[in-house]
Amino acid sequence: MSDDLPFDLPPVDPGRARVPAASLSPELLAGLLADGDDELAAWTLRHALEEASRAEVYDTLLRDAMTLVGERWATGHWSVAEEHLASRTLLRTLERIRPTLGPEHRIGPVAVLAGVAGEEHMIGLACLEQVLTGAGWSVANFGANLPAEDLGQFVRRNDVSLVALSAVDGSRTRMLAESVAAVRAAAGERTIPVIIGGQVTSHPGVVQATGADALVATLGQALAFAEAHRPSDTGEPERG
Repeated sequence: MSDDLPFDLPPVDPGRARVPAASLSPELLAGLLADGDDELAAWTLRHALEEASRAEVYDTLLRDAMTLVGERWATGHWSVAEEHLASRTLLRTLERIRPTLGPEHRIGPVAVLAGVAGEEHMIGLACLEQVLTGAGWSVANFGANLPAEDLGQFVRRNDVSLVALSAVDGSRTRMLAESVAAVRAAAGERTIPVIIGGQVTSHPGVVQATGADALVATLGQALAFAEAHRPSDTGEPERG
């Protein structure tokens, strides 16, 4: 069990326990994830979500916790096993706190999320899926490592309103460009905005090299772009 927790956790029923919001620190969440405790990690995030939006919580508390996990692995404080366990635990945690959906989400505009060919990271996509779903989008999240050709086929066959692509480093720039080109070709006369997220956004010239419409460094930015380009009742995208 990790020794990084700043206070005693509830012994029996975490769902009914209350703690000060200030105690919901990245250190707490990182320790729970590295311990493989998705139940208490979900409890932590639920408390945070009572006071802030999903995009805000994921962009701050969750992102900072995963940054700590990476730093502790890089410095040798935690092993590769703990780093991998934290990532897998986070995916389970996100399933526990998935937004409750009503039938109306089935008729929302369609957003397609995908990691490009060769990309194995998918946590950011899972977070964005929940943020967009909570805003009324119907999300097709293909996860990691989607070939450009398959992305194009889906766009060609479906009424897609937004495509969000993800990659970690600059070595994926060519794959990003291929995926953007596949979307453009499949769209025909439709205008389908394409955004790029992930750590690749820190590399200069990504928009120019890929032909994407925008880079988004946070979930909040991605949500703002999506809402600004949400299709109107007439089928034309709203601009804002």
